[in-house]
Amino acid sequence: MTTTITGARVFDGERRTEHTAVRLDGGRIDAVGDDTLRRPGDEHVDARGGTLLPGLIDAHVHLLPGAPRQALTFGVTTVLDMFSKPDTVREALAAGPGAADVRSSSVGATAPGGHPSMMYAPFPYVTGPQDAERFVAGRIAEGATHLKVLYDDGTGGGPMPMPSLDMPTIAALTEAAHRAGLVVAAHVPTAQGAADLLATGVDVLAHVPFDALAPRQVDAIAAAGVAVVSTLSIADGFPGNSLLAEPALVTRLGPAWCAVLERQQQRWLPPQLPDFTAARENTRLLHEAGVPLLAGTDAPNPGTVHGASLHRELGHLAAAGLSPSAALTAATARPADAFGLADRGRIRPGLRADLLLVAGRPDEDITGTQQVAAVWTEGVRADLAGYVGSADEQAGLAALRAQTEKVIAAVRDRLGIRR
Repeated sequence: MTTTITGARVFDGERRTEHTAVRLDGGRIDAVGDDTLRRPGDEHVDARGGTLLPGLIDAHVHLLPGAPRQALTFGVTTVLDMFSKPDTVREALAAGPGAADVRSSSVGATAPGGHPSMMYAPFPYVTGPQDAERFVAGRIAEGATHLKVLYDDGTGGGPMPMPSLDMPTIAALTEAAHRAGLVVAAHVPTAQGAADLLATGVDVLAHVPFDALAPRQVDAIAAAGVAVVSTLSIADGFPGNSLLAEPALVTRLGPAWCAVLERQQQRWLPPQLPDFTAARENTRLLHEAGVPLLAGTDAPNPGTVHGASLHRELGHLAAAGLSPSAALTAATARPADAFGLADRGRIRPGLRADLLLVAGRPDEDITGTQQVAAVWTEGVRADLAGYVGSADEQAGLAALRAQTEKVIAAVRDRLGIRR
């Protein structure tokens, strides 16, 4: 099917252009220009002055059953999974039309008993550098397109310290992954840990550090050429921040997910709530230093939902000091570049016809992305209403409940709390 979209404001992944029309043919962008692109027999979509964007890319998620379909209803056409069990990955990769495209690390590399064992165990662990080649080969066999490594230098504190990979092991894993053509993304929560990890050659830091970066650490990250995933939406799992405050997103969420978010806002919380000021300031400093920032949500952490939370993440990026255009680039062109996805992330002839049409002007006011009007993946227009109430939604909610119960039981066991 050939589709021509006219009357649009076109943001190409990096900037607003003079173009007003895009023609889609055979799952690819055929041409970009003006209304003269339209041919007899084309399906015609009048954008009515709305903004046409590349399909959004969430650079940090963890899969649930049906999550790629849910993500697509919010205009997220690609999700980068940063640790899921192989059966969940296989199901997501087989989702086919009507779902976001999935790129996954499958199981991440962590030490025996290390994070996130409470959520996902049992799974293969890494005991030292000698395991690197075998571990990487195992993940590729599971369909992995990048590698996730997990590191904690112990400076972040917390009541339940967990085992961590050491630097030689991460360096060996990175070398093995690079030989296999995989990008390496590293979970590291602290500023010092992030700076130390640069020597291993990792390509992406999976979180902005949650404690303050020193100027020398910002400079080191910039000099290393790594990209950094923002994941500021983690704050939405605590009182004072909530996805439920966004009416345009709530209407598309459906009652079941709204109820989940309401319960999560009332869950057990630590005596002192986390302060996310440092993470926001780190985001600003890294951006000003020229570090490529990638928009990622860490969904389905408490307070986050696949697809919907990427719009919140864009708002968090703007609040941290990025311009609306820079925030949009963090969810389109930048993650495509960082993960070698040369066929998407921009509106250019020959690229995948993954597109998002919104009624607003998000290059001027970032909340405009929330006004989702239409979504295409490989040139096929998505059903934006079919997920809510579906079997996919029910499966995702059931998996989230089971996962949450497993974590709570593990925390109680570690703390010696009896029911």
